[in-house]
Amino acid sequence: MTAAASTTAASSLAGRIAVMPRWLWSVAALLVIAIHQLALRGPRLTAYLGDSDDAARLVQVREFMAGAPWFDTTTATMGGTDGMLSHWSRLIDLPLAAIIKIVSLFSSVETAELVARVVWPLMVLAPLLYVIQRTVSARSGEQAARIALALAILLPLGLYQFTVGRIDHHNVMVAATVSAALLMWANFQSRDAWALAGGLTGLALVIGYEALLPAVALAVLAALCGLFDRRQARPAQGFVIAMAAALAIGFFLTIPPSRWMDIRCDAISLNLVVLSAIAGAALCVAVRPGAPWATLTRIAIAAAGAIAGLIVHGGLEPKCLAGPMGQLPAELKPIWIDYVAETRSIARDLLAGKIEQSLGLISFFALGIWAQASRLRTSRSLPDLFFLCAVIAFIAFACWQYKYIAYASFIALVPIACWISTLRGNATVRTPSLQFMAAILLSQSTLLGTSSLIQTATTGSAVTTPSKSLTADAEECAVNSAVRELNALPAGRIAAHIDVGAYVIAETPHSVLSAPYHRIADAIIANHHIFAARTPDEARKIIAREQVDYVMTCKGLDDPFIDSDEWKGTLRADLVHGKAPDFLQRVTMPNPKTLYSVWRVDKSKVNPLP
Repeated sequence: MTAAASTTAASSLAGRIAVMPRWLWSVAALLVIAIHQLALRGPRLTAYLGDSDDAARLVQVREFMAGAPWFDTTTATMGGTDGMLSHWSRLIDLPLAAIIKIVSLFSSVETAELVARVVWPLMVLAPLLYVIQRTVSARSGEQAARIALALAILLPLGLYQFTVGRIDHHNVMVAATVSAALLMWANFQSRDAWALAGGLTGLALVIGYEALLPAVALAVLAALCGLFDRRQARPAQGFVIAMAAALAIGFFLTIPPSRWMDIRCDAISLNLVVLSAIAGAALCVAVRPGAPWATLTRIAIAAAGAIAGLIVHGGLEPKCLAGPMGQLPAELKPIWIDYVAETRSIARDLLAGKIEQSLGLISFFALGIWAQASRLRTSRSLPDLFFLCAVIAFIAFACWQYKYIAYASFIALVPIACWISTLRGNATVRTPSLQFMAAILLSQSTLLGTSSLIQTATTGSAVTTPSKSLTADAEECAVNSAVRELNALPAGRIAAHIDVGAYVIAETPHSVLSAPYHRIADAIIANHHIFAARTPDEARKIIAREQVDYVMTCKGLDDPFIDSDEWKGTLRADLVHGKAPDFLQRVTMPNPKTLYSVWRVDKSKVNPLP
């Protein structure tokens, strides 16, 4: 083939690619992500249930399919004698159960569960990618949209919640809130688009309260736009009405009348429904009938509604004014919450010199803010000001706690993509090549890789935080084959490290005292006190009260604790060293190389208490 023919063929191919339908670009991006994830994680899916939340979700779905009532999300296999009333929505259980039920018509249930674990996160990611492609295209053109999809492919900590195997509720909340922000930005004066965004924001809160801060940020921005720009009155009204309606509908669909007054701070409850209704009604009055009134009067009306809503919200349950965790006992924080990885702070890690991830994330987020600020300086438009505020808010939440990384990552890539699309080449470097190189260099993958190299170069090795180390050890203890060794024991209640609880109930007929879920705070505290007991009698009393049948440690997961002064002389340290009080009888496991050490409780020596 001659050079001219090669050039013509390349141009023809480029032309065909350029005229591809919009939706094909998002499908192509999804396929690339799916293939990469399956190649990277696929072989491990059958051996490991992933995050403990995914294991617990699978348990809840199984219970639902086995006949558990729609309104009763109690899981009896964790939390001791009372079990756990889960705050997780049945709205996630339903589609997962449907996928498993349909696939199981043609295969085993085990295979159907595997298919659901692969398909569900990709099903949730697909509409988010489509919204990114459509909204960026509407604001900055097709090339910017393609760059945004490329940046999404190279977004490891954004895609984490959408990894194959992830069936918990986090990905739905991320997709809903990020999509809402993008729809509002790209369709700024569309009442229908803002109503859809309000519905998505309300849905995110019905699914889970982790989305509370992003949802509040969007609601506040919507209200401010409606109050300060009369052209935004109808869109703002559409947003707040749809959000309040979604919360109310979600409440009535998932909470039975018998529990309407059982106010919970961590899940959809009557207090949030009332707050959104009162505040939303006041805002609607301020932005529509109050359109001719002075701005200060309208602001006062909206503020009065918000204050009245908060008063009623606090009156129904004062502890909820402290946030979603307001009802938790204070003792839980130093025992468990302080060690939860998702509550770590990016900013704190950066200041402490733990730059392996934090530097790359801060750099990516800073680029996003800078790119949107630059766009605003040029456009001087209210939509771009709105979006800058949304980007800053989502990033601020992520810098405060790691659990908001996915929200911030997806929203930050949009202004970066828009800025890259403005770059122009020269005689040396063509525009497409320049933009391609910029997308690669400024991607989250590249920035994270660079910060990891800097960490290694400056310290000699990558930083291993305690939470990361424990997570790695937990994965070894949570491998399906290891957990299933416990099936050799008669079913009973197990006291063990908190991180293995969800895997035990997913893979065995046993129940567990503790698992990493704040709804069973008292059981977590009791489990901690068993292992932290410094006298046999102290441990025996708690074991008897909680009706524990087995006490268990896992090699590598429990062992690190005994090196700290806090755990020296405790039951956990004794068990790791193979010593146990007389009421715990060592169980010989079939596999001599098992990771687990198990002791059966001798009920004759713990019951009745003297």
